[in-house]
Amino acid sequence: MKTYRPITTLQFILIISTFQISVAFLALPRELARHAGTDGWMTVFLGWGLAMLASMAMVKLMKHSPDNTILELVQRYMGRWAAKLVTLLFMIYFLLLAYDGYAVATLVIKLWLMPTTLIYILAFLLLIPTYQIAQHGFQVIGRYTEIVSMLSMWIPLVYVSTLNRAHWLYLLPLFKEGWLPIFTSIKIMIYPLLGIVLVLFLYPHLVKKEKAMTAMVISNSLTCLAYLGITIICFVYFSPDEIGEYNDPVISILKSIEFQFIERVEVLFIAFYLFIFSCIWIPSMHIVSRCSASLLGKGKDNIHLAVWCIVIQISFFIYRPSFMAAGQINNSLNLIGFVMEFVLPAAILLYVVIFNKWKGGNKHEMG
Repeated sequence: MKTYRPITTLQFILIISTFQISVAFLALPRELARHAGTDGWMTVFLGWGLAMLASMAMVKLMKHSPDNTILELVQRYMGRWAAKLVTLLFMIYFLLLAYDGYAVATLVIKLWLMPTTLIYILAFLLLIPTYQIAQHGFQVIGRYTEIVSMLSMWIPLVYVSTLNRAHWLYLLPLFKEGWLPIFTSIKIMIYPLLGIVLVLFLYPHLVKKEKAMTAMVISNSLTCLAYLGITIICFVYFSPDEIGEYNDPVISILKSIEFQFIERVEVLFIAFYLFIFSCIWIPSMHIVSRCSASLLGKGKDNIHLAVWCIVIQISFFIYRPSFMAAGQINNSLNLIGFVMEFVLPAAILLYVVIFNKWKGGNKHEMG
């Protein structure tokens, strides 16, 4: 049996939560406002419920093979070729998530901090620490997210300080157009919730597996609390007609903050927020390297990781994405992510449950 480097319950929570919050945090208020108006903040609660259903299914699935990842579990129940197919799907999916994270981060850096720097140079600078951390696995990634989370505790206080200019009447009246816009906007919450599927890879590393479901409740609650807080703050700061005009309202709102010791708070925020950005592509690149090593059946994970870092660097050199292209990737990830994180795990769980009952029934007949 393969042994995994252990991670604590706190690391388990933070790896998933920071993965979700990373790049989706910036544009969520704008997207919710465009689809549901100032009632969009209510959609966050629906997203939380959807995330909990998916979490319950994944934890229940992993209990059938607690010492293995989803890749070994599928091979055990469905065979070698099914496992290779699932491995390929997860490799492509996490590679797309990593690329999306790099694209959004480099575009934000170029727009707000370094307008004259080429995209592929920024990508190269981000890939170096990615390799250094991701090659050591989830144990080191967990420690990294702990440090990032502790260093990020000042960010909510900065946003709360903008409430002295809040116009709470912007939120009224509630249910301006009824429940329909709120329910239909739940599709907007798919992309911000992507990352729940990490459970399928983190579970065998978890020291106290009996706390997995509790950890998922905490993780999803932290994520949705962050989304709810920033959405309401943006909704009461910007007017309902104004918020949709900003590409990144979460950054734009910082222009109103002035401190004696710093002139542009948004510059400091973006420079620091790169640590949070990295919490999506570092775990993703680690999983991509594990999947490709499993598919080929040879080579160490760190060698595969180095190859994938080179591939991404070349892709940014050949094609330089725009905000429009990044938006198209996000739209694609809404559908792809729904299939990979909500449909596929539920389908595998259903198969495993039926298989175990059928196998148990056969044994009972034979007995």
